[in-house]
Amino acid sequence: MLLFHMVLWALFLKIVINVVKTVNVKYFQSAPYGNCPECKRQRTSAAWCKTCDIANLKGKFNSWTSGNSMIDEFIQYTQLNTNDNTYLEWIDFNQFNLVKNTNKRGVFSSIYSAIWMEGPSWILDEEAEVWTRNGPVKVILKRLDNSQNINQEFVNQNLFNQKLYRYYKCLQSRSLADYFGMTKDPTSCYMFVMRYYENGNLYSYLDESTRVLCWRDIIDLLWTISAGLNFIHERDLTHGNLHGGNILVEDSEMDSIDTKIADTGLHGPVDKQISKQIYGVIPFVAPEIFNGHTLTKESDIYSFGMIMWMLSAGIHRSTNLPLA
Repeated sequence: MLLFHMVLWALFLKIVINVVKTVNVKYFQSAPYGNCPECKRQRTSAAWCKTCDIANLKGKFNSWTSGNSMIDEFIQYTQLNTNDNTYLEWIDFNQFNLVKNTNKRGVFSSIYSAIWMEGPSWILDEEAEVWTRNGPVKVILKRLDNSQNINQEFVNQNLFNQKLYRYYKCLQSRSLADYFGMTKDPTSCYMFVMRYYENGNLYSYLDESTRVLCWRDIIDLLWTISAGLNFIHERDLTHGNLHGGNILVEDSEMDSIDTKIADTGLHGPVDKQISKQIYGVIPFVAPEIFNGHTLTKESDIYSFGMIMWMLSAGIHRSTNLPLA
């Protein structure tokens, strides 16, 4: 019977992935965004000119710095290679008010909430055809443990640096959790600035929600998780640490549940060189990883399968014992 159910889940996953691919192709086909009023070239997104807007960003490079040339270059790289307004930016820590420790943490990071006074440039002024800042918005600050130790010696061999460049599309894609940029706290530790999701992660949502999940809700959850995982895998990347704590939940239209995958490729400490150390949450780590195999798309699918089992079996929280 167990084998039968596993086969059914495998078939379901294959169907979901194929449908997601079809929807993505249709959705992301080029749309008529008009021409830029300045250079007359065709826009690549709504109110976004790849030539003029990137030139404006480049012109501001001398007006900010993280204090670390490696991080400066990475943020500039995301801005120079964007097709819309989803680039990362350096955000001075003074722009945050009401910074509060949530007393939650990952294996190598601690989580704070804050109010970003300016907010991201996500409001479209249709008359002026420009993006303007939202104003005060609640955000999550993910403080990276020991990140004050990042220095130029690790540029060519540091895991954190290599992964930032490989995975930067996953930090600024609306298919996954939204990252606005980076900042540095008064102790010189670097922090990722993320969108705040009211429902928290999958574990807290299942624990605290008064909603009784029906099969439609479970399918909604699995559909959106698989869509995010498909986005990652289509770029020949792996997540590497997929479990309920890295899946953020938000309510969407039509009374459905939407999810966003976070921390794609960014597991492990930021102040260590590349190693074969295993990081993750034990029940979601594929067995071959314990035998020394590297992370693969297949090991991500194993983690996804565990999430499918968790939801279908009605288990709200598996053991969260991390590997260090």
